[in-house]
Amino acid sequence: MSGMKSLVTLVTGGGRGIGRAIAIRYAAEGARVAISDIIEENARAVAEEVRAAGGSAEIFLADMGKPEDSTRLVGEVAARFGRLDVMVNNAGVVRVKPLLELTPEDWDFVNDINARGLFFAMQAGARQMMAQGVAPGRLRGKIINIASIAGRSGRPMFAAYAASKAAAISITQSGAQALAPHITVNAICPGVVDTEMWRTIDRQWTATDNRPVGAAWQERIRGIPMGRPETPEDLTGMAVFLGSADSDYVTGQSYHVDGGMVMW
Repeated sequence: MSGMKSLVTLVTGGGRGIGRAIAIRYAAEGARVAISDIIEENARAVAEEVRAAGGSAEIFLADMGKPEDSTRLVGEVAARFGRLDVMVNNAGVVRVKPLLELTPEDWDFVNDINARGLFFAMQAGARQMMAQGVAPGRLRGKIINIASIAGRSGRPMFAAYAASKAAAISITQSGAQALAPHITVNAICPGVVDTEMWRTIDRQWTATDNRPVGAAWQERIRGIPMGRPETPEDLTGMAVFLGSADSDYVTGQSYHVDGGMVMW
């Protein structure tokens, strides 16, 4: 891989889970990392972890459900670092309920961040990338959207989440077509990742089904071809590839990094 040395990268939802892992890996690859989160304590902890390992990181607070926050965030990152080379739209939320019990408030809670918020964050990042200077032979920027294998099929216990991730895949394709050849837009589709989000899913799911806590998690990880649950770190290699020059001719793609759960 060509590496990411000195690239300016922005990771939304970077205060924990997948975002944290990508931010740490990007810094290890030599990138300058802007860590955005709605919870300052989480973002600060990751930035301190990066700096302790010799990397470069700054924190920026934003609510990715608010398009005006995305515009402000990108502007602050560009003002601090001078440009934006790679944007990872990772911020996301979930709500688990049977389909017939899902409310408009539940739908909006999930889709305001995972779909609407992702679109306007991508738009804000792309505007900055198109406006900035570019070195000969380089693209203006790269955008990576975190989708999910849940976006590939229905999920009756979290239909709003599955719909939002299907939207993320579609948004990725639309962005790739609109922004080529100057900016690549790709997505990563994780599987069942050992993060706080999946612990939330498990708690809400098992409470609905009157099962012991942990039962939904065990059910979902059973039969993963790679023989173990996914970790956030399992996603970072693909995030580096899509953020580096090695993927300059790759755009509009949504990659499953799920241990073989979905094969097509």
